[in-house]
Amino acid sequence: MVITLVFLGLLQRTSSLSCPDPMKYSYQPDRKTYDGMRVASLHRYAVKGLSGDVVSAMRINREDGTFEDDRRFALLYATSGDRFDENRPSWLHKENFLCAFTAPELLASLDTEYRIQSPDGGREDARDSAGSRLLTVWDRKSGRSSPPLLGPIDLSCPSGRQETSRFFTQLCGKEVRCVVANNDASNRKEGNAVNRLTSSPHTHQFGNTSSGVKNNKGDTRTVHIVNQNTVAQFSDAVYGGSTDAQGKKALTATRFRPNIVVDHLEPWAEFDLIGKTIELMVANEDAHDAQGRYPLRFRVVSRTVRCAGVGVDPLCPELGVLDIPSLLLKHFPQHGPYLGVYAVVEHYDRFCGGAISVGDTFRVVDD
Repeated sequence: MVITLVFLGLLQRTSSLSCPDPMKYSYQPDRKTYDGMRVASLHRYAVKGLSGDVVSAMRINREDGTFEDDRRFALLYATSGDRFDENRPSWLHKENFLCAFTAPELLASLDTEYRIQSPDGGREDARDSAGSRLLTVWDRKSGRSSPPLLGPIDLSCPSGRQETSRFFTQLCGKEVRCVVANNDASNRKEGNAVNRLTSSPHTHQFGNTSSGVKNNKGDTRTVHIVNQNTVAQFSDAVYGGSTDAQGKKALTATRFRPNIVVDHLEPWAEFDLIGKTIELMVANEDAHDAQGRYPLRFRVVSRTVRCAGVGVDPLCPELGVLDIPSLLLKHFPQHGPYLGVYAVVEHYDRFCGGAISVGDTFRVVDD
């Protein structure tokens, strides 16, 4: 009876703004084999709640605190408009947005693409002040061979964000506004609205967690890491080991909206990395260049508490709606309703940024 009450208490807190302090938790696996964990895939979610884009590499500059444009935009409910100031943005709970938490099945029915395009038509030149940030939305069932429902629409300019607002307002039946933080210092000083986005750093992330705020001097920017082997073990527990090579009846790592999916790491061992720093070991890179001498480092700050936002997997709609927090508590009560970890980019002397690519590996710096 006592154990049951404890589990119910944990479950109730998954939807609360105040969760147990993740920094007080340290999982100790029987075998510690962190070194060699490999980057299996990389993902960016430019608009909070919409489907992500798979990327093979991502540049993180010194001033960046997360992937370029990751969760830079959000669909804010108009009823929460007074809670967001684009000139002085602060972290807001996901209940204030049209997102996977508030409308999981609706947004899972959409397939979206976000790409950064320079004036000459090149892609992923995010540092070009005149570059476009193009969002395209399709009906997932109809596929990308069908005409898009929206776009390509340029989110870097007000007219594009206004058109996006109108589309999602009509789609969900509630007024929403496509918002972005004002990173232009002159606009902030004068109190002006965001005009066209410039090459200024992406300083505010509409993240799902306040971990960055709590553990990184108020910075909202984080990087979400999910262990592919943890997801596989969880999937086997949920479906009784009935998964197959075609992915039927299987939970996918992308369901949990990661930026970095890692493998070559024991299930749940990522929890023992909390409070530690992991360093990127770049594959096929000259160890004598700047990135080789001063590589990317991430400080792991907290576990990821799961909620209804991951109840639907757009890639596997046949699985229906799953109560992920309850399933975690049922099959892995020792871990609670957590899966994945949040990390922050660690800035240190002489760090000048670098790229992370699929196939790179990590090592623990301060074990």
